Amino acid sequence: MMHRALHRGHRAGIPMNKARYITTLLSLILSLSLLAQQDMAGEMKRRAEQYTAQEDAARRIRLANDFFAFLLEADYIDEPISFPAGALVDSVDVNVYYYVAEWYYGEGDYQQAIDYCALAGAKMGGVIDDVAKSDVYALLGAAYFRIGAFDKAADALNQCYEIDKASGDFDRMSSTLNSIASVFVAAGKPREAEKYVREAIAANSLTDNIVRRAVLFGTASELYRSLDDAEQALDFAQKALDTERLTGDSARLGVRLSQLASAQMLLSKVAAARRSLQEAIPLLYHSGNLHSWGICQNQMGDILASEDRPDEAAKCYLDAAMLFMGQGDMYNELHAREGLYKATKASAPAEAMMHLERAKQLQDSIYSQETGEALGRYNAIYFNDMLQREKEHAESRHRTFVIAVSAAAILLLMLIAAAAVVMLRRHRREVQGFEQDITSLQDQSAQLHRQYQNMVADMSQQAPGLTEDDRAFLSELTGAISAAAEKGVTDIDTIAGQMHISGTTMHRRLAQTLSVTPKAYILQVRMQKAKYLLQNYRDMTASEVADKCGYTQVSNFTRAFTRYYGITPTEARYKKE
Repeated sequence: MMHRALHRGHRAGIPMNKARYITTLLSLILSLSLLAQQDMAGEMKRRAEQYTAQEDAARRIRLANDFFAFLLEADYIDEPISFPAGALVDSVDVNVYYYVAEWYYGEGDYQQAIDYCALAGAKMGGVIDDVAKSDVYALLGAAYFRIGAFDKAADALNQCYEIDKASGDFDRMSSTLNSIASVFVAAGKPREAEKYVREAIAANSLTDNIVRRAVLFGTASELYRSLDDAEQALDFAQKALDTERLTGDSARLGVRLSQLASAQMLLSKVAAARRSLQEAIPLLYHSGNLHSWGICQNQMGDILASEDRPDEAAKCYLDAAMLFMGQGDMYNELHAREGLYKATKASAPAEAMMHLERAKQLQDSIYSQETGEALGRYNAIYFNDMLQREKEHAESRHRTFVIAVSAAAILLLMLIAAAAVVMLRRHRREVQGFEQDITSLQDQSAQLHRQYQNMVADMSQQAPGLTEDDRAFLSELTGAISAAAEKGVTDIDTIAGQMHISGTTMHRRLAQTLSVTPKAYILQVRMQKAKYLLQNYRDMTASEVADKCGYTQVSNFTRAFTRYYGITPTEARYKKE
């Protein structure tokens, strides 16, 4: 990451000594940040253990209040939480253990998150609020999923679903059902996932959330594609695309077109798939959704390869490989390297060998990081067979093979450098909007703000029974919240004052139009904006996204986002919806 930033600065005309200074400064800031995180981790562990070991009820409540005061001071929670002296200890325990578990989950310590969720679960009797129970089970399911314990993840999420179902909240139900489906797909049990996806779609049909509806249709398309049911995959992909067109979100529209192309390719409708990708690729590129853009490049490479156009296919695969290597996405880079190997083995065997060796490195890394169940999705074993065939062929050309392998690392670096330069030059010619000065970055920021406001305004139009005055109010309020958040202002009265109304008036209007409180709507706007920025502006760091959404601490932003969406900001950035 640091090397790429330095290279980018040099290309933009920043003197190398200044770039080195910036790099050194960033390293110092990173070191200080890591020290702060370590201090936070140590303090969190100490307080959690102290609370767990305390048996006296009155002292537990005092420790709980001290704990939440610490979280507030650390900017980990937005509002103070405290319990009176006579509070129900079980309820206090559930709150403390849940927040400890949530913190460990955000830090990637999933086993600790599971352990504290279990402590919370042991105290969840009939007097505990159902929403709190649902949150605990949802967090527990997510943590089990991260360590590959799919059966336990499904069990926890099923308990979450039963609570959501009893509450009658169909939007929460559809979200939880979709999570359960994802668990079964990851576990290699797509048939089990099928019923949950269909139930999620049925629950969503009882709501006005068309954004989630498009996501669910897309999930169903990918599910049936994994089951080789091409007709069903195509049907749901078309429904996802038609629904997404109603939202007016160009980035997600590109994703739906990519899903449609996948189903079309499964049915050998190559010309139709090409048309879908030709529409998707510019949408994704210009919206900044480069991850999905790279996936489309892989898909286009597959089409060109099937038409025996290896040179054109290689260009698409190379664009994808360079992108995914920079993002650290091993799975999609693996696809690109496979395509590059096939596309170049006849015309450039030495280059093909380098792509093959890179593929082997990726395969080894994947096996060291993921469980066997998850690996099944990526068909990585293919490269074992390919390497074995290369070994057999090598007997007749042993000397050449040894030289090629010995030089592979050096040649690979040369190839990466050359390809990166070529890709940067081509993209600079194709997209004039990406200038190298500060003015262009400011223009991009302004455009980002306008696109986001348009997206949220379009979503507000979907609420039933709104008058034109209601829509105008919601559009103005959304803009006020977004602008205030970028200045670090998120309190109700200040935002209301900027609209020349009182907090009471804001509360009344939101209750009448959307049946939500100002606090809930402000959080919704901030979270929607965060997700939009993460998925459509992937060059923005998590710190920059947090700042634009009114969070001064990245840890506080991560906690809020994870609690709202059920996934971390990093997962949301690359999640294909």
